[in-house]
Amino acid sequence: MFERFPRLKVAVIEPTATWAPSHMSHWKERYSDWQVCAKLGDYKSHLSMKPSEYFRRNVKLGSFLTRREIEQRYEIGVECLTWAPDSPHPEGLWPETLDRTVDALKGLPEPEIAAVLGETAATFYGFEKSLFRE
Repeated sequence: MFERFPRLKVAVIEPTATWAPSHMSHWKERYSDWQVCAKLGDYKSHLSMKPSEYFRRNVKLGSFLTRREIEQRYEIGVECLTWAPDSPHPEGLWPETLDRTVDALKGLPEPEIAAVLGETAATFYGFEKSLFRE
């Protein structure tokens, strides 16, 4: 779908993002010349990118960003992560949203913090970024 509709956007909001690295690893395996997939015939010659590249271009993951997800950010793609606090659901961060978010993002480079807290989502949805700046 992403080859045929390159501007198609998919946002997965609500679950954690910890599933993404294992899925991308699975896609990489299937996309490679793994002999088991040969029985599927030619299912990839029409693709101009790897599955992980489509994912990073077309998919964003909204999560309340646990420390585990932050540690996986390069496997997932920093450009794919967006903060979604899931308030006030009990599985989210509420009522400790600020403290737990600060703890999860502690030590990250400033540009990565800015990206996950709003810039990535603003770009993805076409929002005016100046609205997010003080």
